[in-house]
Amino acid sequence: MDNNTDFFCRFRNRGNNSPLAQHLSSLSNTEAISSLPITPPTTDVDPEDDEVLSTAVHVLSTEAMALSCLSRLYATDPVARNGFVRAVEAISTATVKGGKVVIIGVGKSGKIGEKMVATMNSLGLLSVFMHPIEALHGDLGMVKPKDVLLLITFSGNTPELISLLPHLPGHLPLIALTSHTSYHTSPLTRERKKAILLPAPIHEAEETSFGISAPTTSTTVALALGDALAVASARQVHTCEGEKPKDVFKRNHPGGAIGLGTGKGVVRMLDLAVRLEDIPVVDGILEDGLLGSPPISSTSSESDLEITEWTGTDTPLSTSHAVRVIDCLLAGVGSKTGWVRVSEDEVVPPGRLKSVRGNVQGDVYEFEPSLVVGRSEMVRVSGQAKAEDVKKWVMTLREEEHGAFPAGTVLGVCMGDAGKGEEVIAVIEVDELMKV
Repeated sequence: MDNNTDFFCRFRNRGNNSPLAQHLSSLSNTEAISSLPITPPTTDVDPEDDEVLSTAVHVLSTEAMALSCLSRLYATDPVARNGFVRAVEAISTATVKGGKVVIIGVGKSGKIGEKMVATMNSLGLLSVFMHPIEALHGDLGMVKPKDVLLLITFSGNTPELISLLPHLPGHLPLIALTSHTSYHTSPLTRERKKAILLPAPIHEAEETSFGISAPTTSTTVALALGDALAVASARQVHTCEGEKPKDVFKRNHPGGAIGLGTGKGVVRMLDLAVRLEDIPVVDGILEDGLLGSPPISSTSSESDLEITEWTGTDTPLSTSHAVRVIDCLLAGVGSKTGWVRVSEDEVVPPGRLKSVRGNVQGDVYEFEPSLVVGRSEMVRVSGQAKAEDVKKWVMTLREEEHGAFPAGTVLGVCMGDAGKGEEVIAVIEVDELMKV
């Protein structure tokens, strides 16, 4: 008897007072399935066809039983229930703060992961898929400080994931969707302090059910649990009237049969704005405020401009290193959006860069008119606000107040409302908004 079978045996014998648990525990495996209308009609069926249909019914019934057991597990088991709540909290927090869900898996689990990415994105939960092998060859760069990791592995011991584990940032929440029902039995959860376990066991081994060990029942329960996680997380994130999960889904799915009859999709501010995490930092400055590579020296063949002396790789970003206007211009040329960052909280918009005239060797902070815009100087707007409504608001204020929203004004877009407690996660120049 394996660990999962032993768990379900112990589970059936454990008392629980909830109505759902009492109802489920009163049903045997066969009784739970026998209530389904699967009795075939009386017809003359070829023996070979009958065997094919019998196999189909057996597979469907077995997978239905696995889902029934999974439902029972999350209705009663403390480890599963606590893990699910923590997983939803981690995903919701990452989404609100401008992070994303990085889903990792290989083989059939990887295919389930790709489907989960598609579902989460359609519900407004930014997600990406990362193959563990590709991650070890550079794709780790897609993991950012505000993300949450979701690893899918039925065995909990997939070699590719075990090899990747030491290289995943230790401070990030890690969700392990696996057959294990205890934190102590899989290295993914045993060796990570912030690990969150999402048990997805099956009531019997696939080789026992079908004579083959191909992932079938196990991928069904993983897929179902992923759907549950996506829906529950979306309900936690999208709570405003008119911005419930169904509204977000309609906006993100204008095509196909689902999109028919919904009309033109509503454009939100977050659809137009450039996310801060996608804006490149000026060469020589890292996101944590430390200098990276030294700037061009005064003897370099690339420039004969006089600059502040390089003081080492651990020098804090301060007045000891001048961020030159020319550095920003060069970074802007290489930026897909034209935006550049000079610190964690300061950006240089493309509109202001294009307006640069005269001396470009000076400090960007001393340039007149000002090139740098800090978060505190941005006009905050909700990312869920309709772009058309924000445009009308800007036009109204421009008519009523002289000097309101001058050229070069930067709108700081927040995930939720535009309250002071909300963090700016994206930016857009008011001039660009008015062109939409």
